[in-house]
Amino acid sequence: MMKNRKLFVLRTWLRARVLDVLGGFSAPQPGIHILNGHRIEKSGDADAFRKMLTELSKTVTFIRIEDAVRMIIERQCPSKPLVAFTFDDGFMDDYDVFAPILEEFGTNGLFFINPNYVEGNEEYIQNFDDNIVMTPDKRPMRWNHICELSKRGHIIGAHTMDHYMVNTDNKQILEYQINTCKELIENHTGVPCDYFAFPYGKLTQANDLSISIACQKYKYVFSQSDYKHYYSFGGKVINRRHFEPFWPIAHVKYFLSCKKTY
Repeated sequence: MMKNRKLFVLRTWLRARVLDVLGGFSAPQPGIHILNGHRIEKSGDADAFRKMLTELSKTVTFIRIEDAVRMIIERQCPSKPLVAFTFDDGFMDDYDVFAPILEEFGTNGLFFINPNYVEGNEEYIQNFDDNIVMTPDKRPMRWNHICELSKRGHIIGAHTMDHYMVNTDNKQILEYQINTCKELIENHTGVPCDYFAFPYGKLTQANDLSISIACQKYKYVFSQSDYKHYYSFGGKVINRRHFEPFWPIAHVKYFLSCKKTY
């Protein structure tokens, strides 16, 4: 176990050093880039995110997430790099940090939430943080925060009821996790919930059944995989690129340097 841990740490360190070098020679490429984050780790990460956007704004144009999705659906090929933002899991970081900073830069975010986490008691919250998303000591946005973000022009999306991995064949469970999530968001916000992102994000962490159920209920479905291609699951799912606001700017520039295809 200790040997495996050391190998993981070594691989992580080597990967970071490679990205440091590659990112130093990379420039964002024309295309519609959707970056997907989750959290901050320490208080200084808010300033780091602001500095990241300041640096990126020199070479990219930030656009609203609904415009990014529309352009992808229309299969547009812009002549410059366009960047939009989504965030998963519904932490208070969305309300306290990400939404206000995005507003400073004249854009919005799409925040995917889990209603049972939103409404959870302390026992549920701790289990969700420690054992489901492996991000200890986080707090969920409550409905008042979510409704305010919606009124401020941000988009609220569905992420299943419990951050559930939707690669099961149990249709009843999938319909509860996927469909009930939409209904609760719409009941609380008073606006349509057209966006769904399946948790964990890898293509192996969903299946044809869950994607079919999601596509029947939502206009747009998202993964967090295969970022060099706009679509997966035969054109049914829009792909996003994972990032975190505390990552080095060189790493993000490298990810934005890929040439994307339909």
